[in-house]
Amino acid sequence: MNARALLLWVGAVLLLSLGSEDPVYRVLTLAAATAVLIRRRRPGVGLGPTARWVSLAAVLAVAFNFLLSHTGQDVVLTIPDWLPALGGPVTVEGAVFGVDIALGLGACLIAASALALVAEPQQLVDALPPVLYRTGAALGATATLLPRLRSSFIAVREAQSMRGWRPRGLRSLRAVAVPAMLTAIEGSVLLAEAMEARGFGSGRRTVAFSAPWNNLSRLVAGGAALSIALFTAALITGSVEGWQPYPNLQLPGIDWLPAAACLILLVPAVLP
Repeated sequence: MNARALLLWVGAVLLLSLGSEDPVYRVLTLAAATAVLIRRRRPGVGLGPTARWVSLAAVLAVAFNFLLSHTGQDVVLTIPDWLPALGGPVTVEGAVFGVDIALGLGACLIAASALALVAEPQQLVDALPPVLYRTGAALGATATLLPRLRSSFIAVREAQSMRGWRPRGLRSLRAVAVPAMLTAIEGSVLLAEAMEARGFGSGRRTVAFSAPWNNLSRLVAGGAALSIALFTAALITGSVEGWQPYPNLQLPGIDWLPAAACLILLVPAVLP
């Protein structure tokens, strides 16, 4: 799949997830994003870390809104007022709205994860306009620092453990943190030297491999554009009604136009 088609699809997911607070559309968008990520991820790419981080963000969203939102009539319990921020009634409506926020957040995070798990990093850089080539390459190199730091930390910790090192409080972690940071910085310096040796910035970037605009990419891009158009039309015509569980919990509404826009996002998952 061409990276530009993937970027347009991700933009459609973000629009539909953030453009309405209706949980029905957010459930459809989340389901479409999950199906596409499972279907189109690169071979050998695991989804375990992504699933854990998305689940953690969803649980925190529900918990924070449940404990910090004191609006609604169906009170579950009352926290003493002397507790700052937490004091007050805890309601069912607050928990339901937290679930709604978690649905939208999960759809956005999964769509953003698709950029890293479906397309190759160099394909995303190639998808940028020519004026942003150098900026995209710099951001891509910066994004590799955290994974490199993690690998360096694990390697240094194992080496120190083989030498008899044992953690004894936070201060003892300096024996691992300092060498790990220096190793990660050294790797960044080596990357910069390799880029300079290959003439980075001296001319237009050459491309070793780029996914062509095949039928799959055209259908994905066309489906994403159609989804954006339908949802925008639904917003303009008022088909996307605002939904709030406060003060009384009520069922969300559904209209065929925004629902169709959400279902079109499944195109990358159902195509061969």
